[in-house]
Amino acid sequence: MVMKRWSLFTVVALLMVAFTAALASAQTATAKPAPTYESVIVNSWKNVHNKILVMAKDTVFPDDKLGWKPHPDSRSVLEELRHVTIGLEMTTAVAKGEKFDFAAREKADAGKPKTRANMVAEMEAAIAASFPMVEAKQSPSLIGWLEHQGEHYGKLVTAYRVNGIVPPISRPK
Repeated sequence: MVMKRWSLFTVVALLMVAFTAALASAQTATAKPAPTYESVIVNSWKNVHNKILVMAKDTVFPDDKLGWKPHPDSRSVLEELRHVTIGLEMTTAVAKGEKFDFAAREKADAGKPKTRANMVAEMEAAIAASFPMVEAKQSPSLIGWLEHQGEHYGKLVTAYRVNGIVPPISRPK
């Protein structure tokens, strides 16, 4: 009987020591700071563009549907993706303090190959240039551009659904 009490006492004592050590460790560990308004905006900027890039690369959406338009006066899926890319380029230029002629850039884009590979390469380059600039120089105007790029993401999701394709974000993992 004495042995059982001694064992129980030992177990309880060890648990108390472990609990106290864990509590002390938790108190001395630095808590992760709350996200700032700016960091949330920057992360949202990255997230929306990463989701659009996944769609641009997604071969489940066939190449022959990249020319699909919801209406004759609308952009095609490929044109929508290129428009997002040009928006990224513009944001980078503005963050650098450079002027950007959106209409001239779109006009220059008209002569480029209308392929997924070309569009993806340009979008990847635009993202690679944009993300560091947005991180380094956060501007309140980014909120408006984030909302605008989110509209393009919504249009692309709709293009998937209207064409009977599940968007990448909605597919089972």
